[in-house]
Amino acid sequence: MGSGALQYDGVRTVTANWALRQAAPPPPFLMEDFLVDVLADTPYVSVAASGIPTGAAAISATAGDPVPGYGGWLAGATDDVDAEIDEIAVGGLAATASWLRASQVGKGFIVCEWGISVPGALTTRQYFAGLSDDPTEGTTTNGALNIQTAYTLVDVADDAAGWIFSSLATAPTVWKYASTDSQVGSAVSATTEGRTQVANTWIGLRTEIDVNGDCYFSDRSVRGGNVTFYGKTDVGTSPDVLLVPLFTAAPTTTAAVSWELDYCFASASHAV
Repeated sequence: MGSGALQYDGVRTVTANWALRQAAPPPPFLMEDFLVDVLADTPYVSVAASGIPTGAAAISATAGDPVPGYGGWLAGATDDVDAEIDEIAVGGLAATASWLRASQVGKGFIVCEWGISVPGALTTRQYFAGLSDDPTEGTTTNGALNIQTAYTLVDVADDAAGWIFSSLATAPTVWKYASTDSQVGSAVSATTEGRTQVANTWIGLRTEIDVNGDCYFSDRSVRGGNVTFYGKTDVGTSPDVLLVPLFTAAPTTTAAVSWELDYCFASASHAV
């Protein structure tokens, strides 16, 4: 029956009348929702701590807000030493653990989104949530991208893009975004270009990079809700460098910093 590309004889045979266009394989993507009993049960998450954490990274039944739940959560607390860092990378356990490359996405984007909560106080801490070229930048680094004063970017990573929360920055409770290309850092976004974090409150932090390495930044206040676009950086990343989704937490003094991760979503779309 029918005379199109596919013809069914009404019994059991389907005939292709001419060559059919095949769908391309899906782009690489990963949704890590920490839906495991223990951290060791997921092959996609690597955790490195430069000091001795006051709370080792572990799947948590109590993390989340305003009450625990919706998906799995990963939580921990850093060492109580200034700049000692916890680093959580998603997407491989090799030495580089990098798998997203902007130059391969054609008209698409690399996308990385971290769903997190900031437990307790909003002081004496640094967070980074985005993409970097290295899942372990080393000891006492404050993060792949960080701010030690005002709006001055410190780019520890060679190539990275993402959101920064720094108690040492101007407007310290506002998330700011930045990027670096071969350690040529962008300007840090203005105070009006990011959401003010509230203690014990969820936020989704989204970073997108196009084929040229240009970087765009959005967030969402509700899991699954609409994103708010804030802008792009004046300096992007090197498009031919492999990147890995990375979240980091570090103290800015001798008080341990706790952190809670709801999920990490990352993807690279193909050319269209």
